[in-house]
Amino acid sequence: MEEKKKYTAVYIDDDKILLTVMTAYAQHTKYVDLLGCYLNPVEGITAIDDLKPDILFLDVQMKEIDAFDTMEALEHDPIVIIVSSHWESESELIEAGASCFLTKPLKGPNQIDQAVEKALAFRAKQKEKVKRPSIKLDSNQEILPELYKEKLTKEHFAENETWANFIVKFDQMHPSFFENLKGDFNSLTPTQMRICAYAKIGISLKNMSSNMDQALESIQTHIADIKEKLNIEPDDDLREFLSIYN
Repeated sequence: MEEKKKYTAVYIDDDKILLTVMTAYAQHTKYVDLLGCYLNPVEGITAIDDLKPDILFLDVQMKEIDAFDTMEALEHDPIVIIVSSHWESESELIEAGASCFLTKPLKGPNQIDQAVEKALAFRAKQKEKVKRPSIKLDSNQEILPELYKEKLTKEHFAENETWANFIVKFDQMHPSFFENLKGDFNSLTPTQMRICAYAKIGISLKNMSSNMDQALESIQTHIADIKEKLNIEPDDDLREFLSIYN
């Protein structure tokens, strides 16, 4: 990492005092070029997708929406540093896409720089993990390639690995799925894209619910919304529709 490289950043927090403190501290950091601070997370989301900062400093509990909803709503993919005194949801937030925590109250520029260094290292490690590994396939691949691929992906899903690891295997089997589906239906959210990937390989609603830690009713609601966005009837088979996307 270059010692004097600056990373553009946005901070979302519904505490006005903390926004003021961050603005003051950021001027004296080695790494942070703070583009803006936002009390309203909805306004912050719009700004992030417009400004495309390298880093998002993000509060967990806000009045309008929380950190989970904020990260899910983003089209841009910044490095997310959670700014909070609440560590109860640390593992869930990391799983959802955060890179590290910055503890409140903020103590100074050095604390912020250390968090940036930690987040950059974490993101680099995650990218290394999701590089496509070489997979040695047995003779079944030549005999029944599609069935073999479906079986391999389902086995991977059953291992309860992370979504990032699932994508690696899935993308090897359906390399253009996400790009083509998103290209045709860009209003699909990250959660809806994830459900589409699961539906593509025939994962049951019950397993989706368990793996995504969402109620079955929530998954059903997501699927209804997906079908509406895809312009297909409520009774139509989602997996059959998705079969054209590979």
